[in-house]
Amino acid sequence: MEADIIITIAIMTTVMFAFFQIARLIRTFSVQRTLREALLRGSQLTPELLAGMEEPAQSRGGGDDRIGLVLIAIALAMIGFGVLMNSQDILRAMTGVALFPLFVGAALLGRFWLVRRAGGDA
Repeated sequence: MEADIIITIAIMTTVMFAFFQIARLIRTFSVQRTLREALLRGSQLTPELLAGMEEPAQSRGGGDDRIGLVLIAIALAMIGFGVLMNSQDILRAMTGVALFPLFVGAALLGRFWLVRRAGGDA
């Protein structure tokens, strides 16, 4: 049984890695195609423009509120499932499992509210 789990994790990790590499290749191809078309049309390509096209967009850490709300909703759904099963053991197990997304979601929402209160753009 443990070998099946390890194999499944390895396969999923490989699939995710391949997906992100293919997405990166598609992005690079798109940027190169755009540069080719700009050169063919006689556009001026300044060094600032070229440097801006090579750098990926920097994440500002936004979206914590949405991710936090989704994690809290998942936790509440898990607890609700435990209640619906009408068993104390299942309810205790599902509540224990639900604590992780509940606390992570609460931490993300707390960070979002603190950054917003401090005047930052979360």
